[in-house]
Amino acid sequence: MPVSELEQQIAPLLAPGNAPSRSRRILRRVLIIVAVLAATVVIAMYCASVYFVQGTFSHRVVKLIAVPADLGLQGESVSLTSSDGVPLKAWWVPADPATGAVIVLHGMDGLDASCLLSQAKFLHEAGWSTLLLDMRAHGRSGGKRIGLSLEEPRDVSAALDWLGTQTSVKGKPQVLLGLSMGGATAICIAAFRNDVDAVISVSSFASFDPMMGQGVQLLLGRLSILTLYGVWSPNASPLHDIPRIQPRPILLLHGTADKQIPVRDAYLLKQAAGPNAELWVIDGADHLVFSEDGNGKDRFDTAYREPHPEFSLSGKTPGLSSLAAVSAAG
Repeated sequence: MPVSELEQQIAPLLAPGNAPSRSRRILRRVLIIVAVLAATVVIAMYCASVYFVQGTFSHRVVKLIAVPADLGLQGESVSLTSSDGVPLKAWWVPADPATGAVIVLHGMDGLDASCLLSQAKFLHEAGWSTLLLDMRAHGRSGGKRIGLSLEEPRDVSAALDWLGTQTSVKGKPQVLLGLSMGGATAICIAAFRNDVDAVISVSSFASFDPMMGQGVQLLLGRLSILTLYGVWSPNASPLHDIPRIQPRPILLLHGTADKQIPVRDAYLLKQAAGPNAELWVIDGADHLVFSEDGNGKDRFDTAYREPHPEFSLSGKTPGLSSLAAVSAAG
């Protein structure tokens, strides 16, 4: 084709009136490419977040360091089943006579029920029957994934159902004592079970949203939790649930030197709970407050066992030389 004819065909495309439409087409293509790349990155980050959460919490924690007899306690093994079919185990250490019953709930990863038998010892000495529950994926119980206090309330609900069949504590106070994730679980289940008379929560987080970061990272974390656990995290946290426990008493314990859960979380929970909650901040104490096993002579262990002067059950004066600090006397 002669050069002159080619120029004649190209000339209209290069005319000033056609330049904007050509630029718009190029711009649209660039925007589409950018949008596709951005969506690909977000999807990849979401998949990575789901994979990370799944991988982090899909494991079991088995300590099994003791049985009740090792601490001079008469206890029996109890078999339960959660509402979603997870087989559970617990140690039942009855007192005779019993002031009431305490369900002790361990934290995540580092503990199981066997690690907290020392709690049963001083509670038993104070006249309280104790049920130490291995929540899912811990100790002798089944399950392959830790539930982050989102699924563990099902386990505690099964324990409460079983406790309701025990004639030795029938009509007597039922208290939940939870540590770390166990404290969060205690708050969450008490919000929906009226047969819980009081809650003692030690070193609980207010919400795990802050642990997931901010901005896009937080959104992806929430979506991961929604994908894996079927809940929207802002609506499933101790901070969200704790107001529902009113007017039943709540005792919150937290150490100022807690390196895992900042003491700020305890203040947030106290603020959200209302006047029925008491906050006991122990200066210098780390996570879980006690430094040995709760039964030692360390100053933090001693403080941990002492009754809080303002915490009582149903308005009655506390009379226990123990953490429970509630009494049904009178």
